[in-house]
Amino acid sequence: MIDFLDLQFRLWRTWLEFVDVYFATVATISARLPIVAQAATGFGDHDARREAQTMVTEKWRAAAAGAEAGALETAKAALKVMTGQTHPVAVAGHMMDVAAAATRPARRKVRANARRLTRPRPAQSPGRDAES
Repeated sequence: MIDFLDLQFRLWRTWLEFVDVYFATVATISARLPIVAQAATGFGDHDARREAQTMVTEKWRAAAAGAEAGALETAKAALKVMTGQTHPVAVAGHMMDVAAAATRPARRKVRANARRLTRPRPAQSPGRDAES
């Protein structure tokens, strides 16, 4: 019974984490759309082009890191099942471990991007606008 309650609590935490990542994703996409539009049309500066390139390469890096972590956690889960932890609740917990490990790099990156792209930027001085 305790294992089942632990699994229920873990499912609840996973759902809350999903909501957190969802809002971070929305914030990141909303902040990046103007940057991507600038880079795609040629009106963007060097920072816009760099952000567009970063946006693509970080996805590949997070996917590779997630695949590696997921494969390692799958091996650990298989070892646990082979050593006798075959109760359905335990197996469900093992599957959640694999999913959490595989998605951890992407979740971490999404949250970091949301923080970086939504923080307030310092205002430019009026003299600088006149020079450009």
